[in-house]
Amino acid sequence: MRILVAHDGSAQADKALHEASRMAEKLGAELTIMTVAPDLCLTEVSDSECTLITDSLFSEAEGAMKKVTNQLAAKGLKAGIVIKHGHPAEEILDAAKVIGADMIVVGSHGRHGATRFFLGSVSSKIVEHATCHVLVIK
Repeated sequence: MRILVAHDGSAQADKALHEASRMAEKLGAELTIMTVAPDLCLTEVSDSECTLITDSLFSEAEGAMKKVTNQLAAKGLKAGIVIKHGHPAEEILDAAKVIGADMIVVGSHGRHGATRFFLGSVSSKIVEHATCHVLVIK
C-alpha cells in the first residue's frame, strides 16, 4: 500500500501526517510526504525576481520536509519526499497518480484555512477528483 500525505506546514497537515504515519506503521505501507510551493509570481514581477521567490519557497519547503522526515525517522518510519511548484490540488492529484498512491491523506484545511466551508478548497478538490481513496483529517 502507498500513502501520499499532503503537508503544508499547518496544524491540520500535522494531524494528517500523524494519522498517515500510524496507518503506515500498522499496515507496513510506503509513506510519501508532499508539499507544494505556491506560484506567487505576479505579472508585475520580473523573471529574476520570480526565480528568487520560487527558489526561496523551494528552500523553505525542503527544510520543512527534512524536519518532518527526521521526526518520522525518530519513530522508525521512512518516508519519501515530493516537492512541487504550482496549484496544490492539481500537483497532489498528479503526484498520487505518478507514485501509484492507494490513498491520499490531507487535512481538512491548510495554512490558509476556510471559515465558511467544512472542507478547504484544496481538500475539497482532492476528494472530488482523486482516483484513489482520500482520508480527510479534521
